[in-house]
Amino acid sequence: MNRRNLRTFIQTKNDQNHKIIIKTIEPLQSILAARENRANLKFKLAEKGYPLLSFGLNVPGFPKSNPIVKQFFGYCLGELKYFMKARLIRFGVEAAVETCDAAGDLYLVPILPAKVSLPELKQLCEEFEERHLLGRFMDVDLTDEQGNALSSGKSKPCFLCQAQPAITCRRNRTHDLDELRSFMFAKMQSYCQSERESILAKRLSALALKSLLHEIALSPKPGLVDRFGNGSHTDMNFLTFVDSSAAIAPWLEELVRLGLQFCEADPAKALPAIRQIGLRMETEMYMATCNINTQKGIIFLMGLSLFACGRLFKESEHFDEEQFQSIVREVCRDIVNKELVDMVRYDRTHGEEIYHRHGFGGARGEAEGGFATVFEYGLPWLDLRDLPKEQAMQRCLLSIAARNNDTNILFRRGPAVLSTFQELCRVAAVDFNDQNYQAVLDYCNSENISPGGSADLLAISIFVWSVRQADQEASFPPLIPLT
Repeated sequence: MNRRNLRTFIQTKNDQNHKIIIKTIEPLQSILAARENRANLKFKLAEKGYPLLSFGLNVPGFPKSNPIVKQFFGYCLGELKYFMKARLIRFGVEAAVETCDAAGDLYLVPILPAKVSLPELKQLCEEFEERHLLGRFMDVDLTDEQGNALSSGKSKPCFLCQAQPAITCRRNRTHDLDELRSFMFAKMQSYCQSERESILAKRLSALALKSLLHEIALSPKPGLVDRFGNGSHTDMNFLTFVDSSAAIAPWLEELVRLGLQFCEADPAKALPAIRQIGLRMETEMYMATCNINTQKGIIFLMGLSLFACGRLFKESEHFDEEQFQSIVREVCRDIVNKELVDMVRYDRTHGEEIYHRHGFGGARGEAEGGFATVFEYGLPWLDLRDLPKEQAMQRCLLSIAARNNDTNILFRRGPAVLSTFQELCRVAAVDFNDQNYQAVLDYCNSENISPGGSADLLAISIFVWSVRQADQEASFPPLIPLT
């Protein structure tokens, strides 16, 4: 290498080193500036005479925030608020500041007067960090009325090795920066995924239970148990259904989680697992009702619906009706042929007996068709905002019953009675008035019939409508960003 080339090489290396230094200094300067702004903000808020709580995350390296960090920050901040409120600590939320700068995500809020001292408040902050699964990723700090930070004097262990204080590992550069960040982001992602699944399971199961209770409480209903009477039933009443619903409610979350965690390419393989949970629910139902079958049909249909929602929300942030129907159809693909045509049984259920007599698939047929009756004839009535909710549900039931070949009526009274009932329902749904609706009620009483299958489809209609409404109100948590 000649002298000219050597000078060029040295200059290039110097330029590269200079760029590296600049790249290192620029984030550091922005972080220091952000911290100075935070300190000024704290002093400004402290002028009002209140102690301040600040919440942030210990993110090594730069940048200090990204989509997964923000989502983790949001979940943990929500938990912190509940933690403090449960201990009667009140925040001055009107003056709260939530922001993100070069130093990361930050929540700063005044603490209103309480019957605890500042040292006790500091202990609560430490308790929250210590109790939380990923508390080492957090900083819950406290400043007094003059803006002075309260310190516990404790050194926190390194969140990666846990073997020595974090400050020692940081000073000695014990761990590679990329290793620290990868470890933290992976833990955050896993935590957010678990939180999202928990929230989805709870909210969807709550909507399912609400749908069951709305169907039961709708009164009056033709031939069905409601708040005013037992319809054509002599072995059950309104409280029997309340007891039954309470008994099966704890299992609804498991059906959502099954959908969220199902990994098979073929959704039809989920049917045995859905049924397994459903059988546990049936056992609980019979125990609660002294062996009365109140909700066996809806356990099957709602089980499919909750699984489909879990499967859908696993990869989507929003409810899609076509995708929901597609999942139900795929899970129940060819179920009528497999379970009603080819199966030979001597202890047939009412639905199985009706199929062999009349060729109607009942609940299985509805599921195999992706709840076509629900979407074509039930939901449009619930979408009419100018109708009182109870009347909308009544007309939804009538519209469904006018098209549904209800196996309960077929088993009790046969095709002729079902046909007359369907025509009365059709007239009452289109021209809804007291006279036409009463005609349906009277016919069910005189013929001692109960359209239980249609009532189940009403409950599914209410559920789908409720999920759709919750989605429009942004009640479901977003997808977890990839690290």
